[in-house]
Amino acid sequence: MKELKEKLIKAKKLKFIRNVIVGVVALLIAAFIINIAPGYKRDRYKDKVNLIIDEHNVTENLKNMLYINENKTIYMSEEDVKKFFDENIYYDQQYNQIITTSNTKVANIEIDKKQMNVNNSNVNMLDAIIKINDKIYLPISDMGLVYNIKIKYIEETNRVVIESLNRGLIKATVTENSKIKFKQRSLSKDVGEIAKGEQVNCYYTTSRGWRQIRTENGIVGYVKANKLDNEYIIRQDMEEKKEAKIIELDLSKNQFEYTNENGEIKLWQTINLKSMSSDIEKMLEDYKTRTQVIDIVMNLFSENEVKGVNINFDGIENKEICKRFIIELSPKLREIGITTCVTLSKDMNTKDYKDIVDYIVKK
Repeated sequence: MKELKEKLIKAKKLKFIRNVIVGVVALLIAAFIINIAPGYKRDRYKDKVNLIIDEHNVTENLKNMLYINENKTIYMSEEDVKKFFDENIYYDQQYNQIITTSNTKVANIEIDKKQMNVNNSNVNMLDAIIKINDKIYLPISDMGLVYNIKIKYIEETNRVVIESLNRGLIKATVTENSKIKFKQRSLSKDVGEIAKGEQVNCYYTTSRGWRQIRTENGIVGYVKANKLDNEYIIRQDMEEKKEAKIIELDLSKNQFEYTNENGEIKLWQTINLKSMSSDIEKMLEDYKTRTQVIDIVMNLFSENEVKGVNINFDGIENKEICKRFIIELSPKLREIGITTCVTLSKDMNTKDYKDIVDYIVKK
C-alpha cells in the first residue's frame, strides 16, 4: 500500500513537471508567433505599386492605391495627399481647383490644366489632375517643389520612393554581401540583398546593433551595423515647423517690438482685417479676392523693417474663412522671413491654428 502511494505521488510530480515543460514550450511558441511570424505573413501588396516615404513602407496606410500613367506620371489621391503631406488641402468648387500648402509654399491647380501657380509663379506640369472613380488624383511627381520632396518610380521593384528634402540624410558603403531583414533580428524574413560596395541610405541604429537602411531600388529593412562603413552626410536636418506658442501682446499698438524666445527683438505690426474693408468677410470667402487681400498684406513687408505680423480677426463672424485665409497667407510670409501671429477671440479654437502659425494671442 505504501509503495503504491509513493508511485502515485511520483506520477503526480512527473505530470506536474511535464505540464510545466509543455507550458513553457507553448509560451516560447507563442512568443515566436507574436514576434517573428508576422514578418513572414503573405505580402498583400507584393504585386501592387508600393509607396516608400523616407525609411517607411506606407503602402498599407494608403486609402487608395497609387496610379502611374503611360508618361510615368505618379498619381496620388487627394485623400492620401491630405494624409501624408497637407492636412489642409482644399477643393475650391467655385473655380474647380485644388489649393494645397506646405511650410513655405501655396499652390493652386486648376482641374484638367497642366499648370500650377506656386507663390504667384506659374509652373508647368507634365500631366494634369485627374479623377478616378469620382476621386481626385494629383500628379504627385510634379509637386516636389510644393512639398519639398524628391519622387521617383523604380520599375525594377515597382516602388515609388519619396524622399523628404527637409530631413537629414546619411549614406554608407556595404562592406560585404548581406541579407536585408524585415525586422532587426536574425530569424526575421529576408526582404532583399545588398552587395559589397553598394551605397545605401542609413537611418537609426538599434540597441542590438542593427541599422535601418533603404537601398537605391527602394528596399527598406535592417542589416547589422558592422556590415556598413564610410558613413557620410548628404544633408543636414532642416529646422522643423514648431507648434505655435501662446503669447500676450499689447493690442492697442499698430507697431511694436517683440522679443522672441531666442532674445531677438523684432518689429511687428498688427493688422485688423475688418478695418481693411467693410466687405472684407465677403472678400475672404472668394479665392480670387482672398488672394488679393493676401497680396496687400505681403506688400506691406516689402518696404519696411517689419519682421512679424499679428492678424486680428475682431468683427469677422465666419471663422472658417479666417482659418482658410491664414492657411494661404502664412506660408508666403514664412518664405520671406516674416513671423505670423493671430489674435483669436474666445469662440475660436487654438487647436485650429497651432500647426499653421508661429504665435497665437488668445483673448
